[in-house]
Amino acid sequence: MIAREGADGATTRKIADEAKAPLASLHYCFQNKENLLLAVFEQLSDELPVGVDLSEDRKASLGQVAERLLTRAMRWCVEHPVRTRAMLEILLWAERYDPELSAGFYKAFYNRSEDHFRQADMTLSDEELHSTVRVAIALVDGLSLQMLTSGDKGRTLRDTATACAMLRAFLGEAARNAA
Repeated sequence: MIAREGADGATTRKIADEAKAPLASLHYCFQNKENLLLAVFEQLSDELPVGVDLSEDRKASLGQVAERLLTRAMRWCVEHPVRTRAMLEILLWAERYDPELSAGFYKAFYNRSEDHFRQADMTLSDEELHSTVRVAIALVDGLSLQMLTSGDKGRTLRDTATACAMLRAFLGEAARNAA
């Protein structure tokens, strides 16, 4: 419903009807539409894979970690376009009505992503790492929007591979300059 109607158009009545649930139950559980949207966003962001398992590769380079994170996130988006659209709708809704909430969503994504980047064998300064994480998040946002507007999932995965190659090249160059 949120993906189809947008966060503004997805009224609690429409959501309850689609879920085949009593409207009173929805209001009892969530009190209002804002709390429901927050719960949906939290559920979807928990589903979005932003972590990588480095247990077998403790010396993974930052470029390898960035590639794994970006690829996993974009594969999820390609496999779940309705959920991706709903997340973006809720983010845009939050930006319109509660910019602090929207900023909080991004801060949570940023912190989760940076924690995973820090697992890598890294030679970047903190500021370079911060910029790299922000760019990686921007790539997920941009590639997701392109996928949703074009509907071309194959192109999205090819563009993701290109973005990964660019990140690896940049991070390899940054590591050489730091040494």
